[in-house]
Amino acid sequence: MSILNFVFISFIISFCVILWSRRKYYKLIFELPGRIGYPLLGNALQIKQRDEILNSMKEKEAEYGGLFLSWIGPFPIAVVSEPQIAKDILTSPNCVNKSFVYKGVEDATGPGLFTINEPEWSYHRKLLNPAFGHKILLNFIPIFNKEVDHLMEVFKTITDVDGVDLVPILQKFTLKIATQTTMGQNLKHHGSAVDESLLQSFPYVQETITEMGTLSWLSMKAMIWILGDYEQYKRSKTAIRKFIGNLITARTKTLPDQLKLDGNIFINRAIELLQQGRFSRKNVEDESIVIVFGAFETTATTLKHILILLAMHPQCQERAFEEVSSLWPESGSFEMNYSDIQKLSYVSMVIDETMRVMATVPVVGRQLLSDTKLSNGVVLPKGIQVLIDIFNMQRREDIWGTEAHLFNPENFLPSNIDSKHPYAYIPFTKGIRNCIGSKYALLSLKIAVSKLVRNFRFTTDFQYNNLHFVENITIKLKQTPLIRIHKRQM
Repeated sequence: MSILNFVFISFIISFCVILWSRRKYYKLIFELPGRIGYPLLGNALQIKQRDEILNSMKEKEAEYGGLFLSWIGPFPIAVVSEPQIAKDILTSPNCVNKSFVYKGVEDATGPGLFTINEPEWSYHRKLLNPAFGHKILLNFIPIFNKEVDHLMEVFKTITDVDGVDLVPILQKFTLKIATQTTMGQNLKHHGSAVDESLLQSFPYVQETITEMGTLSWLSMKAMIWILGDYEQYKRSKTAIRKFIGNLITARTKTLPDQLKLDGNIFINRAIELLQQGRFSRKNVEDESIVIVFGAFETTATTLKHILILLAMHPQCQERAFEEVSSLWPESGSFEMNYSDIQKLSYVSMVIDETMRVMATVPVVGRQLLSDTKLSNGVVLPKGIQVLIDIFNMQRREDIWGTEAHLFNPENFLPSNIDSKHPYAYIPFTKGIRNCIGSKYALLSLKIAVSKLVRNFRFTTDFQYNNLHFVENITIKLKQTPLIRIHKRQM
């Protein structure tokens, strides 16, 4: 037998072995609707740009329904936009592990709560839960109040300016809150240069890891080669890790009495676990990066969206203003406490509706630990990737009505929301692996929105129908509307 024939036969045998080992995936072609896609590339050629992904998924859901099969490279993906199927996945112990689409996230942040899999995830989550308890959150309210007051001072300097990009202002605001509440450190003690460096590094890293998600079936080396400027990405993630490392080092030098005074905030809990030998120094760094990234980026994105939507819907903005001014008649700085915050019904509806029509995290991914039978009878095989399309699920007309794509806070009146499937609205996901910081985010948002609408009025010329959404770790707008800020006259 010639060498050429031997190589050819070996290739055929290897190919057949691969096909046989993946037969459980190919069986799904006959059970779930969807396009098979091209060899190796899957459905990649059908989506040329990230700003087409969410619309493409919506079109496929209209054609195939709330559960269909797609392909990322040679790997099958079950795409879900049906609330009951989403519940099946998110509440199953077989579906706790994250999808490989988060490979880039783990490369950037290290293996923390956002990306680690079982059994490490359950272990870390149990150890860190005390840092996000109700009593801890109540201790953050003075920080939220103080930093929103500082933000209002910034807004006063740019009132009546013809068009302001809120993104850098809000990112700086939420980063200051995140470092104080989770790391016990005030950024003003580290200098404005640190602020600017971090505010450039975080978005660049996020953009890169999102691009990695679309190429996640490839090796890291292949992704780096395709994406190009790896050196800038490497510098950015190194800058973030160095900054977080310095915060940890500074915190370990804090006197025990001060640590006790600050309570069981995240960094204190992480250092305690380090001292007990249950966390390594790298564990502390990885989890700190994840927590700070999550606390500042998602909150900044959501607050930006709220202010944009209120600027586009002045009647909703005035209703929010009326509610807040009825509770706090005096303008300017006012202190909000927890019991008062619970009285904010319309402001809460505005926040919920913003996170419905502009889902901060548009898609979440899981990988099955074992074969899992869904409530519709379909059995998803072990190892398959599952993507839950939160963005489009929260805009389904059969759930939210014919105007599901429009902004309407009254969707969250008790008479309207109580009849919806509990998984039709999952801005922080739900189930076993829900967001550890959801209550933190809502509390900070309610304080920020209340104080801002009480003291300012927001306007824009940008039309709601012209918003174009780009799939990202946290959702992006293709064009960010410029906002005018007006001081309310009292």
